[in-house]
Amino acid sequence: MKTFLTHIFLLLFISVQSQSPSTFITTNAEKELIPEGIAIDPRTGNIYISSIAGHKIVLVDSQGNCRDFIASHEQGFLEGLGMKVDVKRNLLWALSNKSDGKRFTSQVHAFDLTSAKAKHFYSIKDTTPHLFNDLDIDQHGNVYLTDTHFGAIYFVNTWERKLQLFLKTSLTMYPNGIALGRNNQVFIATYQNGLVKIDLQKKSPEVINTKDSVRSHGLDGLVFIENCLIGVYNYNIYDSVGFAIPAILKYRLDETGQVIKQELLDEANRYFAEPTTLAVAGNKLFVLANSHLAAYNANKQSTKGIEDRLKPVTVLQYKLH
Repeated sequence: MKTFLTHIFLLLFISVQSQSPSTFITTNAEKELIPEGIAIDPRTGNIYISSIAGHKIVLVDSQGNCRDFIASHEQGFLEGLGMKVDVKRNLLWALSNKSDGKRFTSQVHAFDLTSAKAKHFYSIKDTTPHLFNDLDIDQHGNVYLTDTHFGAIYFVNTWERKLQLFLKTSLTMYPNGIALGRNNQVFIATYQNGLVKIDLQKKSPEVINTKDSVRSHGLDGLVFIENCLIGVYNYNIYDSVGFAIPAILKYRLDETGQVIKQELLDEANRYFAEPTTLAVAGNKLFVLANSHLAAYNANKQSTKGIEDRLKPVTVLQYKLH
């Protein structure tokens, strides 16, 4: 079930001002992964990376040993996107999707971190476009997730084992990253409206004003830590190519969830090639640096013929103050 991969290098870097690597770990894994999601188990240091092209989840342990956590198509896993570790319940939550003509399938999975056995599974199959993109977990183990194509937020009630629509408004159009914050708030990164905060009790969304509206409209992955939002910028709404100069941005918030300070953590890092998502463990930030999604999508969602353009999968590590 769990096989060692072949032909890819996974590099772990610590990004400092010189942006030079401190550690890199070579593994025998396939090159055509097209990674998208990343999650960290802070207890073990294990890194989980989802694959769009491979329809699987890769595990890299603290010693750098790499293997399949979920093999290709195992347990019905499709194109892998956002993931999150629930330490308290020993679960890895992950989203996977597939479109086949006019049929769209979006799935929510929860795997036991020890056995990799499925503990939760929810699915939507529809002729209306759906794309489950990113997720976060509340203190009760329930899940909030973004549906990019449908322009909505979904909610998984894990006690009732039920997937349900939580919110769909004009302010939730084209949502991507999602992060639960303080004071009963959830934040989403949308391509339509930029950063949006939602009061979970009132189900009321509100656009957050930022200094740079272009970048706030192009955020992918999003995390909340110490009353700050950190996001990966990889998309320019004014760029017909689709991807602009990528960056990692940090937004410090006040108690109401408004931005009071904006900071650039990194920009144009030489390892960036459509960075996507990020995860936090302790005082360290991990960023999936090179998905190669632009090349993959331009090649009709195939890696055939572009193998020489695919670089070793890279995770950048930053120390948070």
